[in-house]
Amino acid sequence: MAALALPRISRGAATAIVVACGVCVAIVAAGVSWWIALVPPAIVLGWTMRGRVQAAPEATPTPAQAAGSEALGRLQQAVELAGVGTWHWDVRHRRVEYDSTCSTMLGYAIGEIDSSVAAWGKLVHPDDLSAARAAVDALLDGKIANYESRVRLRAADGTWRTILDRGRATAWDAQGRPTHAVGVHLEASDAQPALPSTRGRWVIVDDDDSVRMVIEAAAQRAGLATASFADPRRAWAAIAEGAPVGIITDFDMPGMTGIQLAERVRAAGLGCPVLLVSGSESISLSECRTVDGLLSKPFTVASLQAWLGRHTPSQSRA
Repeated sequence: MAALALPRISRGAATAIVVACGVCVAIVAAGVSWWIALVPPAIVLGWTMRGRVQAAPEATPTPAQAAGSEALGRLQQAVELAGVGTWHWDVRHRRVEYDSTCSTMLGYAIGEIDSSVAAWGKLVHPDDLSAARAAVDALLDGKIANYESRVRLRAADGTWRTILDRGRATAWDAQGRPTHAVGVHLEASDAQPALPSTRGRWVIVDDDDSVRMVIEAAAQRAGLATASFADPRRAWAAIAEGAPVGIITDFDMPGMTGIQLAERVRAAGLGCPVLLVSGSESISLSECRTVDGLLSKPFTVASLQAWLGRHTPSQSRA
């Protein structure tokens, strides 16, 4: 596949990522490589830029550039066909630009939705506003890499539409504070997907996809069955339905901390071991009476597997 034409990079690298309903992921690293992977059924749209980008001089497109532009056009069509709306947030100026799909999925005319952040707050259902703002604040504070919120937005006809809102920061100032973010809106059913069973499994709870996957892989290599969650509230709902072997949870997560999750587990009378994973140096095990262990980030797979080995009954191993 031919690479897309990108502006000339003087320092750093530019990467564009588009995923549409499990169709494909196209990643272009300027002048370096392409790779494609299936990602069902997630819908993600991101743009990450580092370094200073200079516009390339105008020139007649080469065959490779023309092919790249055609490929990008097909990906954009796939996103539109999937009914995915996209947005761009200028954090400094408190402005959010929505594409046409964001407007039409709510029944508004293109450009009818005000681009101010305050106007967004007025669209959100009052019962969803606090959780949505907490997720946004976590993104701005650098506590999470990817923002995700399931909210009800007021449609043009006055009804409420459930929207899955996902995004991530794409540019930062000298102090590391996000200055721009991009994301998607996807109209979602009010029906939540079925919860995975936690009975007889180690439950892994972490809103950071990379950390969660590392923990899950380490547990599975140790012969342990797992059930993973990015949302601690969904994790608790699943835990309440089926007693797990144990729980490995991040400390700082939107909606519920790892300590709060452990407190709910103990209040429900569950005695399974709970391992708290945290990057904060201010947390000590003596202060966390509802957990059985504290693993500091960064941690080694060996230390994690050793802890799991000490706290897993032999009959729970695969």
